[in-house]
Amino acid sequence: TAITSASGQISIFYTIQQFGPIVFTTIMTTRQMLSICLSAIIFGHRLSTKAIAGAVLVFLVLFDQIRRKYTKSSEKKKNTEAKAVPMMVVSKDSDTE
Repeated sequence: TAITSASGQISIFYTIQQFGPIVFTTIMTTRQMLSICLSAIIFGHRLSTKAIAGAVLVFLVLFDQIRRKYTKSSEKKKNTEAKAVPMMVVSKDSDTE
């Protein structure tokens, strides 16, 4: 069990380092939600309306956070690229006058 525990911790560290804590949270929440759904299906457990609504709310919030993060980073990247290449327009008409 020590090997599986250590490899689990390494996987957690790697995921957070490479992809960030929001992605890791999404992975773990998705894993837990799949576990709950499979348990309900396999063992015949019933999920209440409140439980389903709560799960949907959690996923909506997580996916909204991810969407905002990537929207912000893509906008930042576009702004950086626009500032990096200044454009200079030279008109031929102004040179002849």
